[in-house]
Amino acid sequence: MKRVGWGIIGCSDIVQRRAGEALRSQPQSDIIAFHSRSLDRARAFAERYGAPTAYDDLDHLLADDRIDAVYVATEVDRHAEQAIAAARAGKHVLVEKPMALDVAQCRAMIAAAEESGVHLAVAYYARFLPKPQVMRSVIAAGRLGRIVRAVIRVIGYYNPDPSDPKHWRVSGRGGGNMLADVGSHRLDLLAYLMDSRPTAVCGFADHLSLPYQAADTETALVRFDNGAHVTVLANANVPHPGRLSSVEIYGTEGSLLTDPWSDEPVTVVGSDMAPVVVESPANAHFPMMDDFARSLAEGRAPRFSGQDGLWATAVITGTYESQRAGRVVEVG
Repeated sequence: MKRVGWGIIGCSDIVQRRAGEALRSQPQSDIIAFHSRSLDRARAFAERYGAPTAYDDLDHLLADDRIDAVYVATEVDRHAEQAIAAARAGKHVLVEKPMALDVAQCRAMIAAAEESGVHLAVAYYARFLPKPQVMRSVIAAGRLGRIVRAVIRVIGYYNPDPSDPKHWRVSGRGGGNMLADVGSHRLDLLAYLMDSRPTAVCGFADHLSLPYQAADTETALVRFDNGAHVTVLANANVPHPGRLSSVEIYGTEGSLLTDPWSDEPVTVVGSDMAPVVVESPANAHFPMMDDFARSLAEGRAPRFSGQDGLWATAVITGTYESQRAGRVVEVG
């Protein structure tokens, strides 16, 4: 089986927490190089993960013939430019979530990959986790009947110091706040669980209490093409232990009220289905990265495309457009 050489663009928190180790342990993968605007940082990451090369010039990384694919793990406002450059250089692209700042950027990324004959996917790792797989199979088996409503909650407190490396998320560069950062995962996962996509959105995004540029209170009402109404509640200004996070799915014959990221059994409320206990992998990024690398090694497409990753961004940007225009925004 063919081996896959990787270039990692962005020496970020998610690389340290999960992605770097996931790629290092993937059987068909070799991490060839890291890129950072700081060469010292790129070298430190290269040493940590056993990569032979470090770059502070993206063009040099993209010209490296040992690299077949790149993982883009930078701030979201850099995703489109870097992913498009990588695709045009003939590299397959796995880009962190959310995909980009708006739908136009997403479509440009998709077009660049198609024109260059490379694969593009978005790092919505929850699609690959065992618990969502069970939840999707329960829905597909008709256990909920017709899905009529879902509620996504991402309610917590986020007020980073201006010196925090993650402050960019609330500086206006992140395309939103909780809705874009944590909510994008839930929106993407809901589309996958329901095998449906959003068609219209209206919403509000306001600054109610926190001092930074990004909205701290975001609400969206979304209609999906299966007819379901979805309410998204996102707050960064509610302090409490941990975060109130959930994806609730309501149907005409039963409901799934368990958060996909929790260790709770999969239980259908209103049904006699026995609860299903599912264990989570040690590294949540590994199944996604394993699929992407194996797909390249085997000469097939990854399970999910860049088009799949676009829909969460469409809801996020649609919410903000609805706020500005005071109307329902069609998602196409």
